[in-house]
Amino acid sequence: MRNTLNGLALLTTLAAIWGSSFLFIKVGLGSVTPLTIAASRITLAAVVLLVVARLAGYRLPPPGKHWVYIVSAALLGNVLPFSFISMGEQYIDSSLAAILMSSIPLFTIAMAHVITDDERLTIEKAAGVAVGFVGVVLLIGPASLLNLGQQTLAQLLVTTAALCYALSGILSRHLRDLPKFQTSAAILLVASAFILPAALVLETPWTLSPEPSAIGAIVVLGLLSTATAQLIVLRILQKYDASFLALNNYLVPMFGAFWGILILSERPGPNTGIAFFVVLAGIFICQGGISRTVIAIRRWRTHHKVKTGVY
Repeated sequence: MRNTLNGLALLTTLAAIWGSSFLFIKVGLGSVTPLTIAASRITLAAVVLLVVARLAGYRLPPPGKHWVYIVSAALLGNVLPFSFISMGEQYIDSSLAAILMSSIPLFTIAMAHVITDDERLTIEKAAGVAVGFVGVVLLIGPASLLNLGQQTLAQLLVTTAALCYALSGILSRHLRDLPKFQTSAAILLVASAFILPAALVLETPWTLSPEPSAIGAIVVLGLLSTATAQLIVLRILQKYDASFLALNNYLVPMFGAFWGILILSERPGPNTGIAFFVVLAGIFICQGGISRTVIAIRRWRTHHKVKTGVY
């Protein structure tokens, strides 16, 4: 029981930290450009993890084909989604960006069917994915998809970030046999090698005049939302399996929306709650929720009949 409570505490802490990243990105965008925010947080986190790894006596993973997946995880799990979310939040609320992240499990199930051989779509999973994506369309707005404006494109960018996270999660399964601490440090190092030059060339950050709040937000993003969060992930994976960690896919959007509403006084649109519920319903169906519910009801009815003698 205590072990479960410790796990839930770690999971909730991680979700609260990751959920707050949408808030801090929004604050940083007040005076800093999107790629510069992404580059700063990734580079800062890479330095921290590399120093900690070195002090602990760890080295980077040895040469081998696993570096292909390390580069993939760096691009799909850090460079692209961090950049897309920052770019999207220039035009949409942080709470909406967080809620759009709830599509990650849907993308994971759909893409796993395409990429892997052992996670095929069943009728129930396909139905769940369909329901979930109806919720995503409701979030963005069906009419908006026919008339692409800045807000719609921003939402599509954030949704694409969710797709990147899903692909990264699937491909990263090839790294599960490597030491996790060194692998995480290597992924951030590679990510910084990609994103830092891009930010320097495309945004010339030395011409910016960042406000203290933006600098503080970026430091928090690097040290807390990226470096510390990664250490918590490693801690969770030491004691629990990946499916337990995946529960964050439900908690992070809720925390992200909560921080945006509480601190930035954001007010989600009238359809947001309904759309979010539809997305969660789709995920519930994907994970066999209906089948398990039917089985549980049948067992309860059988047990009730045996207990009462009524047939």
